[in-house]
Amino acid sequence: MSPSELIYFFVIGVAVVIAIIILWFIFRRKRRVGIVLTSILVLGFIGYVLYFPTLKTNKHSEAYEIVSDYLDKNYPNRVFTVVPEHYEAGYTVGNFDVNDIETPTIGVILRVDKDEVTEIGTWSNLEYPTQQELWREIQSYYESPYSLNKDLAEITKIDEWIDGELTAFALTIDDMPAIALFNYSKAGYGLLELQEGEREGYVIIEKEGYVFIYADERYQGKTVSANLVNSKEFTLNVDQKKVD
Repeated sequence: MSPSELIYFFVIGVAVVIAIIILWFIFRRKRRVGIVLTSILVLGFIGYVLYFPTLKTNKHSEAYEIVSDYLDKNYPNRVFTVVPEHYEAGYTVGNFDVNDIETPTIGVILRVDKDEVTEIGTWSNLEYPTQQELWREIQSYYESPYSLNKDLAEITKIDEWIDGELTAFALTIDDMPAIALFNYSKAGYGLLELQEGEREGYVIIEKEGYVFIYADERYQGKTVSANLVNSKEFTLNVDQKKVD
């Protein structure tokens, strides 16, 4: 049993003891009645404790049917994984980890309570990424907080640049050019900056003495320009350097 369930039964047990004391006070001259009522209370408490696992299993099965109907009704064109189908130790009765089959590493927690389904949180089982795979983390940053009602952005890595702990990725996010900068080490990682540009445009980021540029292959210009931190204007001919 979980700590909360132990507390729950402890409270019920205390209530039973108090009820028995009151019964014996009331029926102190009718011991046979007191014994019968005491036996009923004690056996009822023991029976409830023994039946409780079955009660949880049945309640969870009913909740699974409710959450399945909820998903079918509200998201008819999507397929989901719902865990656990049957009650398992470590889960809360009526709580389900749900994810679209197309995004198995991220999902939501749905709670069924009194036939009502509520989204109460999110989860992710992403392992610690390699430096080259950091760009996949943009999904969680970009869509935070994740929800079943949000359409996940389509993110594609175009190119990467790594120097020590600094990592830059040229990306397309929903067909828009973007640059993401990460700091990465064994102690942890984090998104330093994310810049998005316009479709058929370009993106420029200046960071730690570096200038990162990503020009969409559909960009019509031959050069890109930016004013740097030192107030100097930077111009680059990208006509021959576009990534396609």
